Amino acid sequence: MIYIGPHVSIAKDIAFAPQRAKGFKANAFALFLKNQKVWSAPDIKDGSADCFKENLNALGFNKEMILPHAGYLINMASPSEEARRKSLTLLKDEIRRARKLGLDKLNIHPGAYIEGERKDGLKRSAAMLDEALEGIEGFTIALENTAGSGSNLGSDLSELSEIIELAKEKDKLGVTLDTCHLYGAGYDVKNEASMILDQAVGIFGYEKLIGMHLNDSKAEMGTRKDRHDSLGKGKIGLDAFKEIVCHKASWDRPLILETIDESLWEYEVTALLEFYKEHIGQDPAGIPESII
Repeated sequence: MIYIGPHVSIAKDIAFAPQRAKGFKANAFALFLKNQKVWSAPDIKDGSADCFKENLNALGFNKEMILPHAGYLINMASPSEEARRKSLTLLKDEIRRARKLGLDKLNIHPGAYIEGERKDGLKRSAAMLDEALEGIEGFTIALENTAGSGSNLGSDLSELSEIIELAKEKDKLGVTLDTCHLYGAGYDVKNEASMILDQAVGIFGYEKLIGMHLNDSKAEMGTRKDRHDSLGKGKIGLDAFKEIVCHKASWDRPLILETIDESLWEYEVTALLEFYKEHIGQDPAGIPESII
């Protein structure tokens, strides 16, 4: 089965995020756990956390299909001691918030090394992940690939693999694949979606693929630009996303829309769900090898 939904707002009360997702006919969703552009924020109230869990259950969601996103200020690869200290504090807080909501994973960007060599940034990212995850069980951090602007790490999938291999807590790490970022980094998602997913499975293994961000791209391939667009409205095109949902790497994990037009979310969700059902069905056993 495929599980797909948008990244929904947590405005007013995080407890109502499940209702917002269900309003778009989603069976998965993503959310921030606080304002993503600030270092600190009020804690999630106990009542809100309890209500969030109750709403998940009442609406038929489960934690496996929820992919919370860490805030943008965290830079795990920074050479600055002050920035690293603040980033680690914030990352630990994000993990705590996710667990308070009963969730078991967190999506995060691998960071920017800013100066020096990329290999040092990779080591710093791995080290911070080890610090943040030490002593925590039953929780996974998913590293998201990037378009590769500036000194951002993760535009090459091998860099995400290297971070995981460098980490002591590697069993608690996985990957989120963002289609817009892949395209911006030079991966031809438009014409070679299945081949790219095969490559990702070969690099990380099926179980390390925690989820995906399904986004079309306003920018041309290889431009290192992260410019999301609605599915079928950008340079990648809708056919690539139909191909993606027919690939085994997309099944049984959250597929998250971070597309730019909320008014199209229900269409995007239902179109891909219907395409999957038409071509694969509820039971994918026996699917022809040619489309996986």
